[in-house]
Amino acid sequence: KFLPTFVDAAMEFVKMPSHLLCFLMLGWLARTESQCLDGTVSKDGTCVLSELGRQNEAGKPVDDESTDMRVELLQRDLRLSSQEKKLQKIATKTVNKWTCKGSQAYQSTTANDNSWTKIKLLNLSTGLYENELDLDLGKFAGEPGCENGKKCKIRSMNGCAIHLKSSTLYCAMQIHDRGCFLVALDQAGNIGFVSKLNGFRYAATFLNDDYYVSGEKGFAIIKNVPDLSQYDSWEGLKGQEEKKNLVELTMNKTTSKYLGLGADMVIWNKDGTNANPVNQFLMTLKNHELLLIQLLKDGEPFFDGNVIVLAAESASPGQSFTGPGGTRCWGAGWNFNGAIYFSSDDGSGLWNFDSADFEKKTSRWVHKGEINKIDWNDGFTCGTTLNPPSIKKITCEHDFYQVATFVGKGQPWTHQPEVKKTSETFIRHLDLTTGKFKTDIKVDRSKFPQMTSLNACAVHPNEGVLYCFMEEENRDPQSIISLDEDSQIVLVTEHKKGPKNGKNLCFAAVFDKDANFWYWCADKTLYKASGLEKKKGVWSHDDLGFQDDEGITAYPTHYTDDKVGADFVLWEEKEDKKTYLVSIVKSVDSKVSVIDISDPNDPKEPMIFESSGLEATKSGKEITWGSAWTAPDDGKHAGDYAGKHFFTPDTSEKQEHNKLYQLTDLDFEAKKAHFKDAGEADKATWHDGFTCLKKSIKGVDDGKTIKVG
Repeated sequence: KFLPTFVDAAMEFVKMPSHLLCFLMLGWLARTESQCLDGTVSKDGTCVLSELGRQNEAGKPVDDESTDMRVELLQRDLRLSSQEKKLQKIATKTVNKWTCKGSQAYQSTTANDNSWTKIKLLNLSTGLYENELDLDLGKFAGEPGCENGKKCKIRSMNGCAIHLKSSTLYCAMQIHDRGCFLVALDQAGNIGFVSKLNGFRYAATFLNDDYYVSGEKGFAIIKNVPDLSQYDSWEGLKGQEEKKNLVELTMNKTTSKYLGLGADMVIWNKDGTNANPVNQFLMTLKNHELLLIQLLKDGEPFFDGNVIVLAAESASPGQSFTGPGGTRCWGAGWNFNGAIYFSSDDGSGLWNFDSADFEKKTSRWVHKGEINKIDWNDGFTCGTTLNPPSIKKITCEHDFYQVATFVGKGQPWTHQPEVKKTSETFIRHLDLTTGKFKTDIKVDRSKFPQMTSLNACAVHPNEGVLYCFMEEENRDPQSIISLDEDSQIVLVTEHKKGPKNGKNLCFAAVFDKDANFWYWCADKTLYKASGLEKKKGVWSHDDLGFQDDEGITAYPTHYTDDKVGADFVLWEEKEDKKTYLVSIVKSVDSKVSVIDISDPNDPKEPMIFESSGLEATKSGKEITWGSAWTAPDDGKHAGDYAGKHFFTPDTSEKQEHNKLYQLTDLDFEAKKAHFKDAGEADKATWHDGFTCLKKSIKGVDDGKTIKVG
């Protein structure tokens, strides 16, 4: 009986912490061995005092009291040392804010062989990622028990998301032999440990203060993350039970805490705004499927754990949404000011979420650009607008440019090509010697596959940027877009004001000298868009910056289609310091509309003038005058056309009114507009004219293809 008892006691003994064993051994020695405080121990175990020791013998006797004191002091030192070490392990810290820059499309990336982990920033001009932070994988090698091999080495980092209110970046960090942790991280490489995570984590986002994350070990929610302490080491997280954060989900009739979702996730506000969402979802992509979990329903918090599954389909012709077998790893997702993008690890491109149809169980995605192949990764952003590369100024090499839309090659004839996405749109210029239009570029619609036409174009007088209206199929509000010589078209602002919320086509457009963009639409309303040059171009209709049309003013009174024409020129009466919008009204007698915009905040009712010199066009049928120009005049090209105003009508192949007419004078007393024949102009039906104020759109003359997006 003694032996088993002894063995059990011995086993308990060896299980004790090393510092406690040391303490007990010293205490035991203190009671069983004679103390030799001032001398040396002889072979027989007796204490031989030195001469100095003998001098002190009377004043410092060796007794039980002094021994107890030494043991007590040793105990105190061990206790203080242990407390100091413990305090050092659980010391808290605060990492710095993450400062976003550039495209703000960030990725946390780990090499396939785990040899490095970096944070990279997407360069939208090149489609390549540039290094932002190179993480020190051996940062925690000095921790106790981490001295050898890969122990405590950072293996990878994923599941990154920025808490917007605090501008703090949080990621899921995997550490060899220690597990997975939610950490706070800054651009200096400082790391604070926040919470334990269960298993590998690779998809994450924030909803308010809560961190939503999924991975190989299911879906979890870490509540109130900003209120959690940030520790120097994982030791500060001892006692946490990470499995308590797991949440049960149901997908395709299977219910589990360990369902696998996509490789990154974002928050999608289906209705409302970022500030006041109505129906809100957690969104992730997995292969060819869009997975949604509802978080708000009719403005109220909602969570039933049900995963809605929709097919994910490409809306871009010739672009496959998935790879062979319908698979693709969507490792990075971003929500830029309401616009959602995902990119795949295999470099298939940057895709923009366009729409979801819950009844048909489908979603549409548009390919927006190339992107390079990347390893184990995860996307995050500060949530602001994703701005494409800056739109550049254009340089006009010709006097008269025109945007025109025709029936697409090989497509059946239609008298309304402007509303068909199978049509083709060109930018071309008028050869004044022959009266023929020469094609400069064909608009590439691949980035906006629902596009049907461009119209109402004008060049900004100061910035030299070309702005047009873009019509799209199945999208009622039209878009004002900008275009430059580098074949780039981007969205600028949504047109949704007026009596019919922007559902009608817009035709006439011109800038005044104060850079107000005046245009007229089929809803019988005159509009003014101010500050277009201050708007940043975007790639998505869902971007809240694009949806903000505060700079647009609608003037719905007086501007009926019998009082306004299909394109404007800006007429200035310098003596009276008056400025007018002049157009030729669609009519059998080609009446002329004159609108006083001298006070841009109070455009006047149109004055209707009789026309003189257009008799050849008066055949008893209504004529639409779709293109108008004011020829460039920079003082260097003061030829026959410089600074003068011209019009040409819409003509089909069966009509013969293919003439260019110059507006020579406006007689305000007689209310008569005088024109003269100025040569030939080729036939076209859906078109709009534009020019630069100074003749100095350069890239469009080089035969380039304008790429929309």
